[in-house]
Amino acid sequence: MLTSLKTLTIFLTVMICAAAASAQERVSLRPVFIAGQESRYAIAATVETAVTPSGVDGLAANFRRELTTTLTVRTVKLGDTGEIHQEATLEAITFNSNSDEDKASKVEVAGKKIQFTTNSAGQLLRCVIPNSPGYQAAAELLFSMAGWYPSGEVMVGGLWAAVGQGPVYTERLSEISKGATTAYKLASLSKGIASIEGAVTLNQKGVSVLNAGRALDIGVIASGNGTARFDYDVSSGRLVGCVTESRFEGIVSHTQPTAAGEKLHPREGSLVETAKFSIKLIQ
Repeated sequence: MLTSLKTLTIFLTVMICAAAASAQERVSLRPVFIAGQESRYAIAATVETAVTPSGVDGLAANFRRELTTTLTVRTVKLGDTGEIHQEATLEAITFNSNSDEDKASKVEVAGKKIQFTTNSAGQLLRCVIPNSPGYQAAAELLFSMAGWYPSGEVMVGGLWAAVGQGPVYTERLSEISKGATTAYKLASLSKGIASIEGAVTLNQKGVSVLNAGRALDIGVIASGNGTARFDYDVSSGRLVGCVTESRFEGIVSHTQPTAAGEKLHPREGSLVETAKFSIKLIQ
């Protein structure tokens, strides 16, 4: 009996130590690029921007932009000094917008390519993008996939910070420019899949452009937050899936030009913008 208890105690101790060692495993989340490698992704993005007028002559606007696309990203070659040359072929693309500016653009046509080069730190060096709202938004989403990861190895519970509206984002779908910071945490690591959580903080105090019937330079005081949840395959060095959601609220104002001596007439409105971006590896 004592021998059995001793054996059980030793077994449990070994299991606890193994679990502790696994929990403290340090991993690299830096993407791995191999010339000729291809990854196929489904992307969806929706941004809704609403400005409710304050007062009789307040500012008013309502925009909704949606993008869905399926694309294949191919690593064309690796440069001698660490550059990564890639291209993305959009197999299907749909871009919907109630903006008059976007409606005037030509219909999105699938089959075109986005070509881009980044350095080893994920910074964009050069790019060639077809001239259309949908391709420009898709390009920004692709580029944002390169800047979220930590510079060194991390263990479960490890924290790091990065600049950007989350691991995937595009400013092209938004009416209001904004700044952001994101705090990340490696939440778990299981069977080679790292689950990462991000807390996004959004802020804007300055000038932006709002298309309220015509383009207006407006002052913006707004803030917000969001969440980022994504999975990363450590063994292959690829993003498996990601969802970023955010809400941004504040006040916008515009002062009409007046003749000398006339009283200034500011127009104001309340701003609410919600956004959701997702990327999923499908091959």
